[in-house]
Amino acid sequence: MIFFSNVQDQNVPGKNLLPPLVLFALLVGVGVAFAIHALFVGHDHVFGTSREVPWGILITPYVFFACLSTGICIISSLGQVFGIKTLAPLVNRTVFLAIIAMAAGLMSIGLEIENPWNMAIFGFLSPNPLSNIWWKSSIYTLFLLLMAFNFMFLLMGRGKTAWGFALGALVAITCGNLNMNSDMALLGSRGFWAENYMPLFFLTVSTLSASCMIILLTWLSSWLQNSKVDTAAQDAMSALFKLTMALLVGVLCFAAMKALGGFSTKFTDNPEAMQLLVRGEFAVNFWLGEIGLAIVLPLILLLASNGGKRTGLYALACLSILIGIAVTFYDLIIVGQLIPHFHQYDLFGYPSLYSYSPTLHEYMMVTGSVSFFLAAFLGGELIFNSLTLERWRNR
Repeated sequence: MIFFSNVQDQNVPGKNLLPPLVLFALLVGVGVAFAIHALFVGHDHVFGTSREVPWGILITPYVFFACLSTGICIISSLGQVFGIKTLAPLVNRTVFLAIIAMAAGLMSIGLEIENPWNMAIFGFLSPNPLSNIWWKSSIYTLFLLLMAFNFMFLLMGRGKTAWGFALGALVAITCGNLNMNSDMALLGSRGFWAENYMPLFFLTVSTLSASCMIILLTWLSSWLQNSKVDTAAQDAMSALFKLTMALLVGVLCFAAMKALGGFSTKFTDNPEAMQLLVRGEFAVNFWLGEIGLAIVLPLILLLASNGGKRTGLYALACLSILIGIAVTFYDLIIVGQLIPHFHQYDLFGYPSLYSYSPTLHEYMMVTGSVSFFLAAFLGGELIFNSLTLERWRNR
């Protein structure tokens, strides 16, 4: 309470963080309220999912934040584990971001599950090593613990001990990320999810989203607090600019493979899904979201940012990439389920395509998960600013 009373002074660090923090906290409450209502009413009444399309839009933030946490851990490890000095100034912030990103992803999947407490209780009391999802939830839980200890020892100034936890977290999250698409394969034989490039695709997109999120939030924090990014952080952002450009080219190659698969059966084993994505009902998502927002517009903005020196354009490009990646994950999850099994046999009374439309409850839960991540980030910035409050008083 003393800290919050002191931030009424306009010069106190973190004062401008309070209004958006309160807003996002309220949105988290609204999202959780919709989730609680869904538990009482029943998911089958308030979700747009069905037996044929069991995964809806709530899986998108789960995949997005899990991949984001993976990428942030990789970038953090470049500075902490592998000793790249240029990225070292970002280590503390990236470790914290990796923790809250994974927490937001687990929150999203927890809201999507009708009995989320069963996962926590029976995942511990009745483990099933033959279950891929059990392994994934265990790996992510282990990752959270390792990163929490990593962050704690970083704050304590015990770098060598933190290094060991950082290395363990990197190994754990990389294994989880490379196995991401196998979770989807459990729903049945889905050729759209079994493309050979999928493991590399997830790793590339994870690192790209992490680079963009770090840049965007670093800029956002400095903008909200009316402060300038210090020289060391600017050098780190310049290095991330080069990494972003390289990864964007990689994402362009993956998008080109999808586009070719939508127009020719020679480039894919699942032409129906690719055609639905590139030329069918999801064509707007693909060309506007996956191509326009994720690749074309960011390339233009990045080139116009003078190597990242024009930070406003740099941050806008990163925001565009993140939105495009979110659309990409949504398309990946939904389109993969809309092609019916045995569709090639033209069975009588069998639909040519399944359908899915998100409901209000699902939209609000997604909003709650995203708001949780943003509120946690702002809260972290506010707490770390409070650590400098005593220095502010004595200046």
